[in-house]
Order: sequence, then C-alpha cells, then structure tokens
Amino acid sequence: MPKCESQYSASTDELFGLLFSVEKGTEHLAMMYYAYIDDSADRRREQVIVAGAVIGQKEKWSFLNKAWKARLKQDDIDYFKSSHCETLNGQFHKFRASRDGKQKALRIRDDLDKIIHQANLSSLGVTLSVPTHAMMLADPAKFGSIPEVPYRLAFQQVIAECAKTMQLVGRGNVVTFGHDDGDDFDALRSIYREFKKRNPCYRGILHDFVPLDDKTHPEVQAADVAAYVTLGFAKRQMEDPSPENMKRLTENMYKVVNWLDSPVPFENMDSAQAPARAVFVP
Repeated sequence: MPKCESQYSASTDELFGLLFSVEKGTEHLAMMYYAYIDDSADRRREQVIVAGAVIGQKEKWSFLNKAWKARLKQDDIDYFKSSHCETLNGQFHKFRASRDGKQKALRIRDDLDKIIHQANLSSLGVTLSVPTHAMMLADPAKFGSIPEVPYRLAFQQVIAECAKTMQLVGRGNVVTFGHDDGDDFDALRSIYREFKKRNPCYRGILHDFVPLDDKTHPEVQAADVAAYVTLGFAKRQMEDPSPENMKRLTENMYKVVNWLDSPVPFENMDSAQAPARAVFVP
C-alpha cells in the first residue's frame, strides 16, 4: 500500500459548497467537523463490505437530528436500523400486518436518506468486495499488511478519506468520530489510535473516537442509512458492472472508494477523487 503522504490541493466547488458555511456572504471555516461511521454487508458477509461515513459541521447535524426524529415520529418509530427495515424486524415488525408494509418501511428509509442530503452533510464510503480483500491479504508484498477482517480495512480507509477531505478544504481542520458501541468497538478504537501513529500526515486532523448507542443517536443511524444505501448500489454494480450503475453509486455520495474490482485504483484519477493514501494497521 502507498505510504501516507500529505495531500493538500484545491477542492471542487461542490466540496466547498458542502463543507464551508456562509454567513452574510463571507465564507469561513468551522474548525471542528463531526463524522459518524457504520458498516453494511450482504447477509453472509461473503460478497461486499461497506464502510460509510457522514461528515459535517455541528449546525448541520442539529438540523438532521430534529428532522430525523420528526420523520420517525410520523410512524411511531423510536429508532432506525437498516437491517430491521429490510427484514421488517425490531421497530418495523408492526409493518408485517400490512400488505404494503415493506414498501412503507422502504419509504421511511428513502425519506431519511433525503434528510441527509437536505442537511448538506457529506457522505463518504468504501466498497470492498470480499474476494478482493482475500486477494490483497494473500499478497502482502504488493499490498502491505492488512487486517484479516474485511471491515477493519474498509474502516481505516474511510477514516483516511475523512482526513483527506479535511485537508482538501484547508489547513487547520479537525474531525472527531462517533461509532456504534457494538462488541467490536474496543478493537476499532485500538485500531484508530494505532492508525494515527502510523499516519503522521493525518495525526493532527484526527481527533476523538467515541462510542454511541445507535438507538438514541440519529447521527449513527444516518451513517447506517448511508452505508446501507451504498451497499445496494454496490451489489447492483457487482451483478451488472455497467457505467450507469457506477454512476448511480458515485452520485449518491460525495466520494466512494470502489474496491469492488481492484484495490487502490489511483490511475486516471485527479488528486481529489483518488483514494486517500494510508498505512494500515493489520
């Protein structure tokens, strides 16, 4: 894998529009950004793994928090979980009594995805095919040492993407992370701390990494939605690797690192869209 290098460069107008705040016609940087991360995968975790992150400033997250809770309240839902929405379990079990229950559940998810975009938050994702991960793992001479668990590789890449985004919008920005407090949180926090040591070009950008209950934090639920929507696009791309499917995948998010066909596709990409360089923690 390429070593971590500083990657300051001019960003696109779209990136500035998403991550700069504007008051009275004057652009200025909010120094602290907040990113929330979640994963998604096919049922058996045999095809594709997605690490998704949603990143933005505090006021944009405040907008999402209020709108998110209001939308869920319309259907008397306490919290959102994509896997429950898909299978009509948990908060969505009551929809099984309705003939069009599945459609109702999916409309809620679509509405929540719209709220993410309405809040002007930026979604980033890493799509990693499990066979590609196995190929990379088997060739450390070419790809370096990587984790045996696919999500832990995608997780580190999405951390790097968030850090690179901060570099692109200007010096002095810091991002702090939230992740659901599942059984693997302690392992992910250890990886995060070691990742900062191995990647000094990002160390000053990466701030805290905190556990959050996904049932009580819409921010983590938003990351779940972003990851799950990206998973759907990724699965369709694997089934039909057409330019149109890839276009839909990339249009849904600010940036997607696509490791469905081959790892680290740096060729023929500008500096903003190329995958962030990083030294991974095995």
